[in-house]
Amino acid sequence: MGKINSDRLKTLLAEGTVHELAQRARYEREPAELLEEARELVTDPDPTVRRQAWDALDLVVDDSTRADLFALVLRDLEPEQFRRLLTDPDPVVRNRAGWVNIVVVGYPSRHTTALELLADDRFEYAWPECIEVLRRDPPVKTLVSEYIEAPPDLRKRLSVALGLPAATPLLEVSPEGCSTQVHCWPFTWCSGVVAARECPHLPLSIALLGSSLHAVRDEAMNIVEGFGPGATDLLRSARRSLPAARRNALLLLAGFGWDHIPAEDRRALQRLIRIKQVSETPEPLPVLDAHGGWYAFPTTDQAAVLDALDLTDPVPATLRMGSAVMERSSYYPDQPNPEVFVTPALDGWTVAYCKNEVLGGLAPRAVSTEHRHDLYQRLEELSRRFGSAHWYEHFGVDDYTFLTWSQWCIAREGEIRMHCVSSDDVWVYRCEESNPVDSLGELKAWIEAHDIGRANRRDDEERAEAYEDVLGERHGDDRLPDEHDAAEESDEDGRPTAATWEQNLLFGAWAAAEHLSVDLTDLGPHTHVHGTAVLAVPRTQRDHHRRGVLPI
Repeated sequence: MGKINSDRLKTLLAEGTVHELAQRARYEREPAELLEEARELVTDPDPTVRRQAWDALDLVVDDSTRADLFALVLRDLEPEQFRRLLTDPDPVVRNRAGWVNIVVVGYPSRHTTALELLADDRFEYAWPECIEVLRRDPPVKTLVSEYIEAPPDLRKRLSVALGLPAATPLLEVSPEGCSTQVHCWPFTWCSGVVAARECPHLPLSIALLGSSLHAVRDEAMNIVEGFGPGATDLLRSARRSLPAARRNALLLLAGFGWDHIPAEDRRALQRLIRIKQVSETPEPLPVLDAHGGWYAFPTTDQAAVLDALDLTDPVPATLRMGSAVMERSSYYPDQPNPEVFVTPALDGWTVAYCKNEVLGGLAPRAVSTEHRHDLYQRLEELSRRFGSAHWYEHFGVDDYTFLTWSQWCIAREGEIRMHCVSSDDVWVYRCEESNPVDSLGELKAWIEAHDIGRANRRDDEERAEAYEDVLGERHGDDRLPDEHDAAEESDEDGRPTAATWEQNLLFGAWAAAEHLSVDLTDLGPHTHVHGTAVLAVPRTQRDHHRRGVLPI
């Protein structure tokens, strides 16, 4: 009978980490053979040999490296070897099965073996270990499907594997919800769109929103979201009768549509928002996370801003909710979003921010003559009402190189004073006729001359270096290109051409807003806040489904 060469394994581990031993085993004969011998012994058909081999392997390592070495030895087990471990009469050996990779290329999933044993009364003694194996990277869809077909006793064990109490009750579709349909895409049993009352997977999937296992809850969120709005009836029931699932059920209801949230929950959320509005401190908005367009007006009259932009149905919002709307990754970015976030007055300025074209932005596309005409007309009218009206727009073009496209346009007392686009170059389409801007230096001076006095001066040195870098790229020539020479600011695929980080630090929308209105990247305890924020929609889109999960 062979035995593990403990002394040689200790020597190899003393020469490096377990990870380094794994690398050596790929190219060197001795470590590869030692690991293979250990693998054969700890999965030997004889239970006595298995236990002795594990005892020897235990002495090779200490607590800090035990898990890594066990995982290395048990890598790429064949199904029968894994089955021996999982059915060993000794619970210490059975426990070692937990170190086996769940899915290995070329072999069936270890979950399959665990499921087979969990359904076999001969291996009742091994059920706890089988459940632990299933809880590692749990195959939620598979377990839900198995549950539907399983007898009552096996269902109890599968419930435990899914992080539910064995006696978890499943919800029933109410008579009002019987006619709704769900898209049962994750499960081949239903295969497509079916009536909610006929989908056996839906009640269990909703119950899993309250699983004690984080991985199961996350997967259940994805599954239930995939069922579609037809799941809302059971989600509302879960809010009342499944305490552990209440929070995730509410999140999904908000995602399907705010109108699906039960009235008592809406009232509770409104109270919470009101409380947060009173106590919250403004926080800076990370520039790289915010993509969209925004108006800025020097006014504290939020109602006048809503009226001027023809926004309706305002609902209370915290600044944190508004920041989430601004972030690129939030709020269903691939679907139309009519929500406009209107801030309270921040140091005397009210901002209206949106993610797409609902306020007249490009979202993004080339600055055409027609677009400029519409933009100027709109800002001229708004500036007559508020004395000044600013439009800023910023979009990321390349997440890896921080290339961006942006524009900003300033109107005062019914006249356009400056319109600048930062793309492949710096384009000035309109400026004060009495003070023309023909160079980067003059544009920089114009921005500084119209500074309202709150710009953060900590980055002056960084801006000076950026200016030198921009001039270097232009070989010292700071002349602005002629508007008539401007090609459409998009490439042959229709994507907007982009500006460098240095160029936008000086002439982009965020840089201009920092000097000319309110710097959303420098909000904090020093910011004077007057009033509260709201989320509103354009009157033309008031019937649009309002949805999304936003942090309060």
